[in-house]
Amino acid sequence: MDVSLHTVDTYVRRIRAKTGARNRTHLLLLALSLEGSLESAIEDMGLPAVPKAPGRSPVRPHPDWTARAWPPDE
Repeated sequence: MDVSLHTVDTYVRRIRAKTGARNRTHLLLLALSLEGSLESAIEDMGLPAVPKAPGRSPVRPHPDWTARAWPPDE
């Protein structure tokens, strides 16, 4: 996209003013709190669904590690 950083900053400032977000991090947290809103908006526009992220394997500690030795001594 051919959008200058100045333009992006202007839009972010305007969105922050409208939402009352204190900073970009707060704005991100507000956006993430709208769980399901993105999917329903995309569906309302008739666009294809957002693909789901692949699942991750659970992290298992090494068998030699115990709760007392976390993290393990080197």
